[in-house]
Amino acid sequence: MAEDHDPLDWLEEQHRGPSGSRVQFQQQLAECDAQLIAIGRQVAGAIVPVTEAFLQADHHRADELLHTALAVDPQCVRLEEACYQIMARQSPVAGDLRRVVAILHSVADVHRSANLLKHVANSLTWVHPPSMPDDLRQTIAQLGEVSASILYGAVEAWEQHDGLAANELDARDDQVDLLQKWLLAELYTGSQSVEEAVSLALITRYYERVADHAVEMARQVAYFLTGDRISS
Repeated sequence: MAEDHDPLDWLEEQHRGPSGSRVQFQQQLAECDAQLIAIGRQVAGAIVPVTEAFLQADHHRADELLHTALAVDPQCVRLEEACYQIMARQSPVAGDLRRVVAILHSVADVHRSANLLKHVANSLTWVHPPSMPDDLRQTIAQLGEVSASILYGAVEAWEQHDGLAANELDARDDQVDLLQKWLLAELYTGSQSVEEAVSLALITRYYERVADHAVEMARQVAYFLTGDRISS
């Protein structure tokens, strides 16, 4: 779980004290970085548990995750507010401005990933995974594991300010795409009902989008460091 520490504290302290300190400004940016990393790690850490709860049809565990690890809405909103306050009060330029913009984009990616995982957990309302063939279950488990590794990689890229991580994570994202295509082909030729096949197809899409958001988060690191955008 991310620590309950408000990045706006820095801004309030500056507002009450002497303004214009470059050190204070860098502290604000570092605090926003830290909050993004904490939220990202919290969501990444929920991917495999959500997947396991889904595959085991563990409604209690899924509901618990919905109200703990995936309940990141307030943290994301506060971080966005902190970024907008920095832009309004500090008028950052060049690399500093890119950094704030990159944090805003990245927190949106993390937030959307959490929402996608909520969809996976809520899918237990109409899907009963224990009755699925083992190969489908194993593929969904792999989708969860690879997606988690990509999001963890994106969080680490932010932590290390590694502008090259996006290339490696993009290659890992290809594995998610292959798993998704295989599972969709199996659903097309399998014995699942239409309703179950559609639900499982959506679930594979959720994992694919989580991986995409993670890669985009890593691309934002390269953007704020160099000013260059890495194309997909």
